Amino acid sequence: MLKRSWQAGFTIVELLIVIVVIAILASISVVAYNGIQDRSRAAKANSDLATLRKAIELARISQNRTLLQITGSTCTRCASNQPATYYNTLTLIGNAANTNLDALRAGDPWGNLYQIDENEGENGNCARDTITVTPGRSDVPTIQIPTYAC
Repeated sequence: MLKRSWQAGFTIVELLIVIVVIAILASISVVAYNGIQDRSRAAKANSDLATLRKAIELARISQNRTLLQITGSTCTRCASNQPATYYNTLTLIGNAANTNLDALRAGDPWGNLYQIDENEGENGNCARDTITVTPGRSDVPTIQIPTYAC
């Protein structure tokens, strides 16, 4: 009589099914993780813009001057490729508001400097000052600061 030897283990089909299920779960988690990172960056940028807006409003009130008069620039965003201009603007706003804006020196979460456009009083107009992030970001709105002297 022939004796059959029996070995315990998984068949190749069972192993393939487990591998496919693991791959599907991994792909779902990667997609979910990428979405979380984008939302986190947008939330950080919105928080930074709110901080900068409050500092600008405080600086204008405490100095009784427009942002243009505080920074001496009509368009800090126009010099976005010159970090020294941006850093100087942050320092001037921070000094006028008596607050520390060093955390904003690194710029937005995408690695670009925040864009500040000092519009109020430029060429005698009453346009609003604006702060924005990298152009084309639909998840972070441009902040328009209410006019101060108009």
